[in-house]
Order: sequence, then C-alpha cells, then structure tokens
Amino acid sequence: MKTLLPALFALILGSPPSTQAADGPLRVLFLGHESQHHNSAAYVPLLMQDLGREAIFFDYYTRPDCLNPETLADYDAVMLYANHGELKPDQFQALNAFVESGKGFLPVHCASACFGNEPRFIALVGGRFKSHQTGVFKATIVDKEHPILQGVAEYETWDETYVHDQINAQGRHLLMERVEGDHREPWAWTRDQGKGRVFYTASGHDERTWQNPDFRKMLRNAIVWSVGDNRRDAWQSFLANREPEIREPHPQVANYEKRPEPLTFQKPFSVKGSLERIQVPADCRVELFASDPDIGKPIALAWDTRGRCWVAETSDYPHGVKPDGVGSDRIKICEDTDGDGKADKFTVFADGLNIPTGLVFANGGLIVSQPPRFLFLKDTDGDDKADVREDLITGWGIGDTHAQASNLHFGHDNWLQGAVGYSAFEGKVGGKDLSFRMGTYRFRSDGSALEFLHQFTNNTWAQSANEAGDAFGGTANGAPIFYGGIPDNVVPRGLQVMTAKKINVVDLCHAITPNYRQVDVMGGYTSAAGCGFVYSNVLPERFQGKALVCEPTMKVVSVMDVRPDGAGFTALDGMNLFASTDEWTSPVYAEVGPDGAVWIADFQNFIIQHNPTPTPERGGFKGTTGVGGAHENDLRDHHRGRIYRILAKDARPEKKSLAGAGTGELLAALGDDTLYWRLSAQQLLVEGKKSDAVGPLKALVMANDGKIAAVHALWALQGLGALDEATHRAGLLAKDARLRRNAVRALGSDAVAQSLLFGSGVVSDADAGTRLAAYVKLATFPTTPEIKTLASKLALTPGAREDEWIKEAARLLGRVHGASGYQEGPNLLTNGDLEQLGPDGLPTGWKRRDYGGEAKAKGNESAEWTVVTGEGQAHGGKNAIRCITREQADTSYYQDVTLKAGATYRLSGWVKAHALRGKVSYNDHIGRAETERLTKRESDWVEVETVFTNRDRNIASINILHVAQGDGYFDDVRLSELVPAEMTEEKSLTGDPQRGQNLFQNHPIAACKNCHMLGGVGSPVGPALDGIAARKDEAYITQSLLEPNAVLAEGYVATPISPMPPMALILKPQELADIKAFLLTLKTPPPDAKK
Repeated sequence: MKTLLPALFALILGSPPSTQAADGPLRVLFLGHESQHHNSAAYVPLLMQDLGREAIFFDYYTRPDCLNPETLADYDAVMLYANHGELKPDQFQALNAFVESGKGFLPVHCASACFGNEPRFIALVGGRFKSHQTGVFKATIVDKEHPILQGVAEYETWDETYVHDQINAQGRHLLMERVEGDHREPWAWTRDQGKGRVFYTASGHDERTWQNPDFRKMLRNAIVWSVGDNRRDAWQSFLANREPEIREPHPQVANYEKRPEPLTFQKPFSVKGSLERIQVPADCRVELFASDPDIGKPIALAWDTRGRCWVAETSDYPHGVKPDGVGSDRIKICEDTDGDGKADKFTVFADGLNIPTGLVFANGGLIVSQPPRFLFLKDTDGDDKADVREDLITGWGIGDTHAQASNLHFGHDNWLQGAVGYSAFEGKVGGKDLSFRMGTYRFRSDGSALEFLHQFTNNTWAQSANEAGDAFGGTANGAPIFYGGIPDNVVPRGLQVMTAKKINVVDLCHAITPNYRQVDVMGGYTSAAGCGFVYSNVLPERFQGKALVCEPTMKVVSVMDVRPDGAGFTALDGMNLFASTDEWTSPVYAEVGPDGAVWIADFQNFIIQHNPTPTPERGGFKGTTGVGGAHENDLRDHHRGRIYRILAKDARPEKKSLAGAGTGELLAALGDDTLYWRLSAQQLLVEGKKSDAVGPLKALVMANDGKIAAVHALWALQGLGALDEATHRAGLLAKDARLRRNAVRALGSDAVAQSLLFGSGVVSDADAGTRLAAYVKLATFPTTPEIKTLASKLALTPGAREDEWIKEAARLLGRVHGASGYQEGPNLLTNGDLEQLGPDGLPTGWKRRDYGGEAKAKGNESAEWTVVTGEGQAHGGKNAIRCITREQADTSYYQDVTLKAGATYRLSGWVKAHALRGKVSYNDHIGRAETERLTKRESDWVEVETVFTNRDRNIASINILHVAQGDGYFDDVRLSELVPAEMTEEKSLTGDPQRGQNLFQNHPIAACKNCHMLGGVGSPVGPALDGIAARKDEAYITQSLLEPNAVLAEGYVATPISPMPPMALILKPQELADIKAFLLTLKTPPPDAKK
C-alpha cells in the first residue's frame, strides 16, 4: 500500500545557490521607462537579440526603485536609457556603490538628462544634457584604439545634437566628439569611478540610431569593457567551455524570412548545452526537472493532489493523428522522491493514446483532450496505471493537429474549461447539437454539458483565468492574449457580440537570438501557446499577477503585464521570463506548479513551425503537406523533450500535498499562495461533497476581510448547493471587488437571484469589472417591464458611452430584453432593404467601390456582386445582395448619406457567409465606424451593428463591405438617428405618496423594504428609514435616490459603496417622484427612539 503525504506537508526541496554565478553570462540591468518617447522598450530588444548568443543577458526595468543593493547584486552592469526626474538618495548611494565596487554603468543619450535633483549623479555620468537641435551627422572617433571602438566605424545617422554642461573631467577619457564648425562637442566618453567603469554616449534618440549596427556594436563593446578585466575573463572562459555549437547545411531548413545568407541546421545540444544557453531573470534560477530519454515530447502538464507532475507525451504529433484515437502517445507520472527538485521515478499511467493535448483531474481520475474525443482515465486499484478508459465527449475536429482542443483546467465556477482552434467542435452533448471554433469553452466533468464561451480571431491554444476568475485566452497568430468579458452562452442566436478582445499592446516578441524561423507575423507571435497567471511566494514580487505566453518559434516565454482597464484589461509588455539561444528549445506550456515554481514544457524541436508548407518562393524549397496539416520535414524530431522549473534564486519551495486531506486542511488551502492549490482545494471540497465544510465556508465569505480564500469559499458553497441567501448577499456586499464580481457570477436567474442582485447595487458598482458582470447576469434574467426599464436606462449611463465592454453589455441587454435607451428614427438609407432593382439587376441607390490597391486588384476584378432571391436567400423581403470572390478581395457597394453634427447614429444590417476567409461587415468609410465583423467560415444570417456619434461631418459613406475570399450575403441595411429616450419622455414631477408606499413595499426588483427597515418590518442591510423626513431635507433624499454613493448613510461601513443602485436606473420618472413623496411623509422616528 502506498503511503500518502500528509495534507500540505512541507518538505524543503534542496538548497538554493547563494548568489548569482560570477563566471557565467554577463548580466545587464537595463533601466528604461514606460514611454514611447525615447522608446526604451522598443530598443532594448535589439540588444537582446544581438547579444544573447554571446551570453550577454538583459533584464528590463522601468522604475528607479530597482536601484537598490539587493537587486543590483545580481548584475555586472547597469544601462540607463530613460527620462526619469527624481533619484532618491538611497537609490543614488546604491548605484554609486555598485559602480565603485567594480561594476559597469552605461548611461545612454537621454540618461544625461535624468535625475537632475542629484548633482552626484551628474558627476557620475560625467556631464549633463543642456540643449539640442536635430540633424543628420557623423560623430568623429577620437580614440580608435580604445576597446569600446574596436570594429566600430564612424556612423552617419539622424539624431539630436546634444550640447552638455556640468562636465566632470575627473577620470574622464574622450572617445568621440561631434564637430560642428569650430565647436567640438564631447559625444562619447568613459570615466573611472572607484573600481568601476562608466561609459556614456549622446547618441540614441530613436530607431534611426538604434538600428545602426555600429552603434549597437559600440554598446556591446562598452558592456564588455565596463564589467572589468576579471569578470570579462570569467565570461570569456564560460563561452570557451560551453558545449560547442555544431551546424551543418541542410536543404530542409526553410528560409521564410528570405535572409541573404544560407541557413544551416543546428545539431541538438545535451541538457548541459541547452542550460548554458537559457536566460531567466538574474534573481531567478532555472532547474531541469526531467528530460529525454526519461520522458518523451511534453505537450501538456498537470499535477495531482500529491503534487506529482503528469506529462502528456507525444511522438505522433503532428502527422500521426488517428480517427480511432489509438496511437503511440502516453501519459506519464514523474516524481521527485528524494526532494532534490528532479524527477527520479517515472510511471506510465496510460499508453496507446494519440496526440493528447490537455490534462485535467476530475472525479478521481484524469480527463484527457485527445480529439476527436475527450477521454476519462482512472486508476481503481492504486498501481498508478489507468484501468478505466471511457469516451467523455466526441466531436472535436482533427483536420489540423495544431488547431485541436487543448489547455484543460478546473475553473472557479466548478466547470472544466479549455481552448480549441480552427479544427473546431461539431457534435451533440446533453442532447444538444453544438458547433464552434477558435475560442474557449467549458464543460461538465461527467460530459453532460458543453458551452462555448469566448470567440477569438484565429487559431487558439490558450485558456486561463486570473485569481479573480476573470477569463483569458490567446491565439497563435498576432494576438497572444485575449480577455473574455462576455460569455457567448448569454448571447442570443443570430446576434454578434464582442465576447473577447485582444489586449496585448505590443505585438513583437523578444528573442535573444536572430536565429529563429517564422513564416508570418515576423518578429511577433506566430505559435503562441498558453497564458497562465503567476501567483507564488517562490517567485519575485514583480511577476505576481502577470501572465505567461509561450512563443516556441522564438524560444521564449513572454511576460504579459495584465492591468485593469475600465471593465476590461490591457496587457503591457513585460519582456521575458525564459529565453534561449538553443534553436531546439521550444516552450509550449508554462504554468505555476504546486511548488510555486513556473514549470515549462520544452517540446525540443528544431522544426516547430507547423504550416504553411514551404515553396521555392516562400521558404526556399518545395515541401509536402502531411496528415494533420503540417509540412513534412526530415528534421522534425519525435522523441526529445525537457521540463524546466523557474523560481527565485534563493527560494526553497515546499513540497505540498492534499492527498487524503481532511476538511480542515482543504479549508486552509483555499488561501494558499498559489492558484493551483486554491482551485485544487475547492475542487476536492465540491467533488468530495464535504458538507462539514459548509459552516466554515460561509464564515470565510462573511468575514469580509478581502482575502482571496473567500472567492473560492463562495464557489465551493455554490458547488455544494449550500450557497444560501445570507451568504450570497454578504458576497455581493463585500469590500473586495473580486468577491463581489464572483458573487454576481454565481447568481442564478430566478426571483431570489434577482432580489439579491437588485439589493446589492452591483449594477452601479464602482468597480467596472463587477458592473460588467452584473450587466451580463441581467442578460440571463427573464424579461419584465422593470428589467426593460433598467436595460433602457443602463444604455444611457456614462459607462455605456465611454467603456467598450460596458457599452457592449448594455447593447446586449437591450437586444435580449427588447429595450433601448434611445428612440430610433427612420432609415436614412435609400433602398436599405435592397428590394428596388435597377436595369443592371442590382439595388438602386448603391454604387460599386473597391479598395486594396494592387494587393487586392485581382480579387476585386473577379468579384461577382449579384442579387439573390427566393426562400432562404434573403433575410427580409425577397432580395439580398451577394458577393462571390475567388481570391482575396476588398470590395463594397456604398451610399452617401447626410449627417447632423453632434447626432448619434446606429448602423446595422444582416450578413451571412459561405466558405468565407476574411470578413463581411458594414462601415462608414469616412468616419471609420464599423459594425461587428462576421468572420466565421460558415454562418446563417446574423445581425451586426455599431453606434457612433458624428462630431462635425455632414456626410457618411456607408459601405456594404466584403473583405474576403468566399461568399458574403447582405440584407436589410439600416442607418438611423438615435435620440435618448429621456429627451423624449414626459416627466411628471408630482409624486403620489400612496403609490410611493406601494412601490416601497412591492416593487418587483426595487422594493426598498428589501434593504431597509420601516416600522420594524423589512431588512437591516441599510439604515432604518423611520423619521427620515424629520432628519434629512428633500435635497438629501433626492440625492440618496439618484446618487446613493454620494450620500452614504451615516454609520454604514459594511461596504465601500452603497448597496443601493441609483433608483433612476430602475424606476421611471413618475415612480421616482412617488417614492420620494412617500419618503417625505416619514417623520415619525422608530419606536425605540421615542421617549
């Protein structure tokens, strides 16, 4: 019998190295800033790519607080290129001590204008920027023999013509000067500072200089010079003793980028050689967990309740896909039994599999995504080998093996979740026919239900959630991370809604070698995989809450700095967590594991690009497309693989386990520092039906202490069917917006749920993400007159005009509940229904217009615009217009329309698609407003729309727009002016107290008694209203109804915002006046206040 580790038993794994190795790669801290002026984030990658193969590694920071002894201890040099204003005394002292100890400092260009508050910094640099003009010039080299200028030619570039003052001549040596007439401006120099070395150049305003190879060669030489002779010698010794790189010509090395030099094949490295070429941040360390031959090619990882790593290995990928699912692949359990951080025991749990792409534990077993089916595997006799194998869900496409279902996870909502690419799903689940592609989904662990969640734009291999359960995912090509703000399962059929949006603001990916192969999205994301979030005490603080995206073609795991942006998110460029110059290194999976480390699955393949198939014109040789959609290539490997772990350099992680855990241990684990253990504990509570946990779980929610454990406690209660009204209300009223947001999501759609939502104020929550969740939940409620009124009013709120997610959700609400905050005028388009035809058989009032220039000329020329008639052809009436294009085209039919300045308009129409590759939509060519785009390859009629406000134009040019290859259908085009309904309403300002009392007691969703006591009757969520008219004047009562957050009641401290929504959103003007009239009659104090 196996001995299980006690729950969350802590075993310290190994001993970390004490300091950064002083004999390995050179480490440079690059201090930039968050600005596109002097765009440091765009220029440091040029150095990273140039110098990575020489093991000169950069870590990028943007704030001066990195200038502290602890951080600087990990580096050999600091390069500064930024515009920072203030340097604190302790930051200067740390930097100065760093340099004087023998390290390098390299201020570049605008660095001489930094930190003007600190004269000692100016002296350290050697001078201060005073002024500049601009121009094209060539600085003169003064000392050609200096090591920094070896191999550097004088270079001509456009740049700013810096003039300096406060020159510090002490220890300064001039390298270059800018000569202008009789003036000779010092342009580049070195300085000695204690035992350290300083290099400064005035060059480098923008890419015109940074892209100059001589400029970058000078910076490279300056780094090597600045670190001092001993450190340079150690680095050179490291390079000389690395495992040598062996290259040879090979005809199947594709040259998609059309590089001028012949491309060669790099022979694979041993583990030692690969590790010598990996960069992780200087305050982190990378460790090998497992490698071939002990494991095969790892495509996905998961961990069980004992913290053991389970690996999906594939040798069948990409060509060996089998419809019957019987292949050569395996699930293997990898264990570290001696606590040294490396696997030493390997057990095959299941074999005979065929391209398993995702793993998730459920119901005492393992669910494996292996298209065309999901499998449930289980060990029933304790030998760690599957003896149960059942089909769970079938219908997953296998047309392209890198577009299959993948990325399985247990979600906050107690469903299992995953991603799928364009191989799609088409099947029947729970008696329902389903079809979807390219996005994320959720399913029940017993296979009884499957729901599509978020639509992405191209091939998808990522699904994740942050600690608050907000939905994210990503695509392979050009859009590595999406936020999913509105789930598709609330969108009515036939309505186009933005369910997800790309959020990365930088499209480039940052390799540390120029030797990578990409067929498209050159220099960016073309095979992106995963977007797991980091929460862990054994990783540096600056990575907490960041997302990780693998880009195997460029040998990196990128960091996405995900930040709230209104109701959505934006993802800034966080550079890399992991990068390699080994051309076989191919990270395809990166997530935080049970020990808190980031675990990386390295697919180890020189040929990682799947498609398209090379041709002599595109790639340099004629390739063949194999089974599974990938091009056949003799260099494709099927056996090598590695698993690495990344953690802070001094971290000593604990080996934890929840195997056999009791209720107490599971409850404690809900607050663990890693999301993995929090979700595992939640899942075990729910699947184990731990009824004895209900009381403590409720206490966690009710504590209102802002701790993340409350979020998981709430969902555990929901999964146990024990989330009662009182606890749910506490979640909705909590101080922590994460808990409020999840409490909204956990609501049903019945009368109780409606009462809870409207008694909480979340429809006007100060947190935009919570407000969005409330709007989405409203879309699931049955339509009533009161909800129609609310939906109409929400469309007119500032958020619905200013925040794209709130605006989209408000639009969804209006469509679901048949409500609008606007009155819509007549159709301004002539023949918008396309029923009137001219002599040419095409709709009158519309004209042909093509775009795209030469690139689309051939497709436009052959485009066929025709009118189609008959049943099933048109959406309304008997006619629709169809465009057929056999090549990519950009063509339209248009009509010009007169607009009013300052007016708001709705542009809408119906579209349909067949064999489409591209988009069909409607737009205003002049103002650029565009409806949602239909991009599905096959689609029945759907309505698309957009709302825009015209500033001062007097004309719109409305396009029926076909930018695609394939068939696009269009019908019932409409452009109409929208007038806010509040401008057209007649408002009675005379209130009726009797009607108001009835509303107070009985309004279906806004009855005041749900939150207030009156005469000893009601709910004590808010203060009692007895005597309110004697205590407060009419203005106060009016404001409390309209803006409850502006006049939060005295003594109310349960939440930072009022639980009451602005009543003007829910009540009609007359009803509002009636309620106020009733409140003004309440002059008698409560019974216990009478003497």
